[in-house]
Amino acid sequence: MRVIRRLNIFILLILILFIAYIRYLTNFYIFEDRSLLDALLISLLVIFLAYIINSITGNLILRRVSTARDRYTLRKTASILITVLAFAALFAIWFKRTSTLFIAYGILSAGVAIALQDLLRNIAGGILLILYHPFKAGDRIQVEDNVGDVLDIGSISTTIMEIREWVDADQYTGRILHIPNSFALNKTIKNYTRDYSFIWDEVRFLLIYGSNWKKAEGIALNVAGSILGEFEDLAQKELRQMGQKYFITTYDVQTKLYMKMEENWIEMRLRYVVEPRKRRAISHLLVSNILEALEKEKDIMVGTATSIDLMGR
Repeated sequence: MRVIRRLNIFILLILILFIAYIRYLTNFYIFEDRSLLDALLISLLVIFLAYIINSITGNLILRRVSTARDRYTLRKTASILITVLAFAALFAIWFKRTSTLFIAYGILSAGVAIALQDLLRNIAGGILLILYHPFKAGDRIQVEDNVGDVLDIGSISTTIMEIREWVDADQYTGRILHIPNSFALNKTIKNYTRDYSFIWDEVRFLLIYGSNWKKAEGIALNVAGSILGEFEDLAQKELRQMGQKYFITTYDVQTKLYMKMEENWIEMRLRYVVEPRKRRAISHLLVSNILEALEKEKDIMVGTATSIDLMGR
């Protein structure tokens, strides 16, 4: 490819020198209007410069851009834009009438806008992400139904390691998602870790009526306290730091238990703060330890919605 490109540049240079020699150093000309030679000479110069600029731009992209995908996309984009500008210059050279030139530019601009609208939106989204950085590499984000940890923020797309889908809780599926950066223009970005690296989560227990719910409440809170104490302290500290930037209405991160009376059972929900990437592990610890403690008590009966409904019948 480099040999062919250099050969094309060499041929263009020979043509430019040949026409310049005919135009300025001889009296030989085919047409009476020598302006035709001028237009031809300038056109060849435009094409020659387009070749040179495209080559230089491609080399700069190869040196500065690390990922192969971004290199390919940027080189394609630069090549298309340089070609469009070269055609616009050729229109200006060969169409003398202003009205005709405006029409030609309008048609050309419309064609470029239609052909490159998705690409240009992605580039604009990438610029927006760089300027406002709503997330950074390593953050856990959600864009529509796509959830995962950011691996890379490219010029055209953002790469994330996917979580959820067929995997329960917030654990990796193993799939790599490439989300076009145009989402930054009109989609809601949910960030799990920026400014505040904790989320609230809940686990749910059902008690049969007649159970000692006060004792169950105390057991659940005692077990949770031994597991979640470190998270509460860190979450409290981060929340106060966050209050210097945002208007925070409460700094309460204490683990709490809420109860609700249903038709056939008492519902207990334990609400707590946890690091997003430890959500499933902590949930497992809480459920297993609380169930183990409750099962030791003869006056506390834990069930499921199905089993309690069957007992009620």
